[in-house]
Amino acid sequence: MLTATVPAARYRTMGAAIDDDMYLLGGLDVSGVSSADVYRISPATERVALVGQLAVPTHGGAAVALGKRILIFGGADFAPDDLVQAFDPASGTTTVIGHMPSDRADLVAVLVGGRVILLAGFSGVAFVSEVWATRDGRSFSVVGKLAEDVRYPAVAVVGSTIYLFGGLVAGGEYDGTYSTTVQSFDVATGRSAVVGHLPSPLGHARAAVLSGWVLVFGGWTPAGASSLVWRFDPITGAVTRAGTLPEAVADEAIAAIGNRVYLASGLGSAQQPLVRIGSLSVIASP
Repeated sequence: MLTATVPAARYRTMGAAIDDDMYLLGGLDVSGVSSADVYRISPATERVALVGQLAVPTHGGAAVALGKRILIFGGADFAPDDLVQAFDPASGTTTVIGHMPSDRADLVAVLVGGRVILLAGFSGVAFVSEVWATRDGRSFSVVGKLAEDVRYPAVAVVGSTIYLFGGLVAGGEYDGTYSTTVQSFDVATGRSAVVGHLPSPLGHARAAVLSGWVLVFGGWTPAGASSLVWRFDPITGAVTRAGTLPEAVADEAIAAIGNRVYLASGLGSAQQPLVRIGSLSVIASP
């Protein structure tokens, strides 16, 4: 755990890393209002600074570092939108550079082979099953469909295979029905399949590949926020317990820098937004 904290608590926020810095973008504040704030977190110096504003406040979007910019896809202010925003850390400015094929929030995105792949989410009317790909945030193509429609899954990528963990399948954000499904999407073939199951229903979690392990951090369960860390084996589909976070958290910003993963802000127990910044390296199985 770093001693630095985020100046203002956020959840359902977005995170991305460029060089040695993590950026926390948008999210909901303690009053449940969408934020436009962009914070830079510098782990080496433990400095946190407000470095810009999004063009449009948003939460529940997906952020991906592409080159020296961070692209923010969709999300919602009062309702889901189709915007693609680009934040430039060098200037601290954000511009709207494109529009997705339709409104989409509660989604995830990863970079694979120079393309941003967008999966899961909600249009404001229905779940979005289509998987989209883009190289520039302006032109999109449909490259497949998910095996199970979800909102708020965790996402990680190994090679050309993307894995989604859990997610909301029905009902309200924090009192609905969550999935136990681990599903894969093969970018090379466009095929999606169910490849495993979590031990219990989970949504609003985060995932990353750390020291060769696929790890799923925290999230929201029928009992509330979770502090558990799960390890997924892409070869066998097995999910085993890998450790415990210092505190329960969901909907936090996540970014990988070198051999460490950073988790910032998020929603804690009793749906209390947090300001803490967590740092994890290797987590050993108990």
